[in-house]
Amino acid sequence: MWKEEKFLLHAEKSIKEEFSDFKEESEIFEPPFCSYYYEEMGKPLFKKFVITGTVMDKSKIVDIKKISMMIEDSLRINGKRTVNVDPFYIDKQQLVVSTSKYRGNRIYMGDGVFVELELFYHHGSFHPFVWTYADYKDHIPFFNRIRDAL
Repeated sequence: MWKEEKFLLHAEKSIKEEFSDFKEESEIFEPPFCSYYYEEMGKPLFKKFVITGTVMDKSKIVDIKKISMMIEDSLRINGKRTVNVDPFYIDKQQLVVSTSKYRGNRIYMGDGVFVELELFYHHGSFHPFVWTYADYKDHIPFFNRIRDAL
């Protein structure tokens, strides 16, 4: 998520250097219900989902989240983030996102990193949970396409 494209471009360069080029990208959209970030990042905010060419070991999600937080930190201005990078993994049965913020349905993985199951696969499609963020719900067709490519 970002406000100014120049910060997006820097973040994308860093992500590609760490994990590989993007294999797939969703369209750019204004995320619903993102007012939480307005004070820190400004508005309007934009977001997209990207899939890199890296096949990751799920047990490395903490390390990957820590790298994403370093990318965010490298682009801060006056202590405020200019980008928000929340890595996720997707497999044939689930989409799991990593975050540094606690909520009751999140599982602590260590080093300040939590994971949250956002989508599960059942009867030919991914499905959301009560807590699933609207932007993940809105992009189920995109995630189904990614799953099918697995």
